[in-house]
Amino acid sequence: MVMMNFLTERLPDSINVQGVEYPIQTDFRTILRYSAQMDTIEEDNLTEIISCMKIVIYRDFPDDISSAISALNWFIKCGREEKRNRPSNKLLGVNSNQPFDFFIDGELIWSAFRRNDVYGIDLLEVPHLHWWKFIAMLDDLPEDTRLHRIMDYRTIDTTNKNLSKEMRDVYSALQRYYKIRAVKDQRNEELIKALKEGRDPTPYL
Repeated sequence: MVMMNFLTERLPDSINVQGVEYPIQTDFRTILRYSAQMDTIEEDNLTEIISCMKIVIYRDFPDDISSAISALNWFIKCGREEKRNRPSNKLLGVNSNQPFDFFIDGELIWSAFRRNDVYGIDLLEVPHLHWWKFIAMLDDLPEDTRLHRIMDYRTIDTTNKNLSKEMRDVYSALQRYYKIRAVKDQRNEELIKALKEGRDPTPYL
């Protein structure tokens, strides 16, 4: 796959798999549903993978599943190539924590886009927003949005010697509070809590 010029070329509405164009659904909500479902599927469960990919691919389905997944991943990455020689996290003053999650931070993303001084777009009402446009706008959210501030809390390097002990304690507490936990981890925590409190653990099994 080659990198496209966002400003001069039409945004893709299909993926190329071994020379054949397969029309896809490009709305950001469809891609989010696909990505969320793919995260729950085991790598060797071909039946579920194909079923999940049909969320995005319109009609005919590629025979080469591996190539189809690669093409979809190219689309989800907005045709961007991995940049080399990125400055180290230490130099940037950040850690390796996940900065945000589309599911957990959904309300914050919606409210940031909804602000009139940002985009004034209601993501719940907009009929269609191309995935590439959505990601470009998400990446450019101003620093004064609550989402941006929470992302900073999650990723600041609390071992930075330039921070006072008081600030390190504050940021460490904020990181614990806003930490993104996998659904499985959250369920395990709730299960342990239910057992400790003598409650029925069945809902968390």
